[in-house]
Amino acid sequence: MSHLPPHQPPEYGVAPPLHDEVRKTRKGPWIFLLIIALLAVGGVMYGPGAVDAVRDAVSQAEPEPGPPPPGPPPVARPEPPAPPSKRVVVFEVTGTGKAFNVTATVGTSIHNEAGVTLPWTRTVEVPADPASDSVMLVVVAGPDGAEVHGRYTIDGATVREGKASGPYGVLTITDS
Repeated sequence: MSHLPPHQPPEYGVAPPLHDEVRKTRKGPWIFLLIIALLAVGGVMYGPGAVDAVRDAVSQAEPEPGPPPPGPPPVARPEPPAPPSKRVVVFEVTGTGKAFNVTATVGTSIHNEAGVTLPWTRTVEVPADPASDSVMLVVVAGPDGAEVHGRYTIDGATVREGKASGPYGVLTITDS
């Protein structure tokens, strides 16, 4: 212990082995090879018989085709009508006087008019696809503050409606 500085505790560590370890052989690879050999021998002995047994079982399970059962012939269902390829959206704004601004939007189709005399109607025909699902009507009332009513219909059915009043009152109706 002469190599330690004064007032230092002795070093601790792992003690050297007391005797040489006996080298153990690994059993894992031998067990794996034994299993593979047994599977190979079993496959050679029972493989062809097992295939024949499965083939026989499948052929017995399948019914032989026979005459169709008696009864009325099957009725063909009518084809459902194809969805329309176009939709008709009608925007209507009613009230007195003039609207400062009217904006009607269907999908990417935008119609914007300023100084609109009421009543006002705009019909828009669009493809019946998801891109045309978004519909919006924005009306800005005139400076006189008269009440404006707005609505839109799709294929004849009213979808949304609303009203606004006051000088430059804003009416916004949308499907989202």
